[in-house]
Amino acid sequence: MNGPSRRDFLGGLTAVGLGSLLGDAQPSANPRRIDVHHHFTPPVYLQFLKAHNQGGGVQAGRGGGLSAAYAGWTLSEDLEDMDKSGTAIALLSITTPGFLFGEKEEVRKVARECNEFAAKLSTDHRGRFGSFATIPLADTEGALREMEYALDKLKADGIGVYSSYGDFWLGDARLAPIHEELNRRKAVVYVHPIEANCCRNIVKDVIDTVVEYGADTTRTIASLIFSGGTTRYPDITWIFSHAGGMMPFVIERFVSGTETEIVPGIKTKGQGNIAPAKVPKGVLSELRKMYYDTAQATNPVAMGALRKVVPISQIVYGTDYWYRSAEETSHGLLTNKVFSDEELRAINRGNAERILPRYRA
Repeated sequence: MNGPSRRDFLGGLTAVGLGSLLGDAQPSANPRRIDVHHHFTPPVYLQFLKAHNQGGGVQAGRGGGLSAAYAGWTLSEDLEDMDKSGTAIALLSITTPGFLFGEKEEVRKVARECNEFAAKLSTDHRGRFGSFATIPLADTEGALREMEYALDKLKADGIGVYSSYGDFWLGDARLAPIHEELNRRKAVVYVHPIEANCCRNIVKDVIDTVVEYGADTTRTIASLIFSGGTTRYPDITWIFSHAGGMMPFVIERFVSGTETEIVPGIKTKGQGNIAPAKVPKGVLSELRKMYYDTAQATNPVAMGALRKVVPISQIVYGTDYWYRSAEETSHGLLTNKVFSDEELRAINRGNAERILPRYRA
C-alpha cells in the first residue's frame, strides 16, 4: 500500500492551519471550543436506566446499579463548566449503557424522547447546544425512522452510535441499509465505545472501561475499513472517541505488508498477512479520512501518537463531560507540548466547523 506523500501530508497540515483561522484569535483567550463528546441525561433516559437496573459508566459498571453521575447531571452545572473554560457549543450525546436492553417499542420511544429533549435544550439555549441523535441501531426499521425524524424535523447535527452492538461491529453487513442512508445524507456519525458481549468482565478486578473501550473503538474502526465500508460509503463522516482508542499504537498491524510512510520520510512495513482487497486506496488513506476526538486522551502520549498517524485536520475537541471537565481537557491540550497555537485553534473549533458548517464563525 502506498501512503500519502510527504508533500500531501504536510500540505494537508498547511490547509488546516489556514482554515482554522476562522476560529478564535488565541487559544489562551476565549477559544470558543466546539465539544463533540459531551454527554447529558434526559429524564426519560434516567427513568429507562432505573427501570432496567442499569447504571453503566465508570462508577458502577454494567448491571451494577445506577451511578451517581447519571442522577447528578444538571443543566446549570453543565453550562457553568462550559463557560469556565471557553466551550461555546456542546454536541450532546447519550452515553453508555445505551439501548442494548429493553423491548423494541420501549427503546424506540425512549430514543425519540431523548432526541426531543436535546432539541429543546438547543432551542432554549440557542447557540450553546447541538446534538448527535441516538438511534436504535440494532433495529433497522426503528433506526431509519428515528434518523429521519432527528435529522429532518429536529435538525440534529448528526447521529450518535456505539462501537458495537452485542456481537457485531459497525462494518457488519446487516447495517447496510443504515449505512446507505447515512451516506446518502452525507451524515456526521459520532461513535462512542461500549463493551461487546465477547469481552465484558473478562479480567478480574479490571473494569471494562480501562481496556475494552479503547479496544472496541479499535475493533470497529478496523471493521469499517477492512469490510470495505468506508470505501462503499465515502460520504459518511466518522468521529471516533478517545483519540481512536488503541489504533495509533497498533498502526503497524493496520497497514499492509508493503512499506508505508506513516510518518513522512520514515518507511514502516506493516503486517504481511493482511490483504485489504476491499480497500483500494489503502488503509492509511481511510484512517486519515476519519476524525478523532481528544476526550480523556489529552496527555502527550496519546496525542503525540495520534498526530503522527493522522493530520491535525482530523483531530477535534471532545471532553467526555461529565466524566471529564472542560477545564481538565483544555489544560491537557495546553500543557502537553504536542500542538502549536495554530494547531490548537484547529482542534478547538476550526476542524469541527468544517464538518458542522452551521457553526462557522
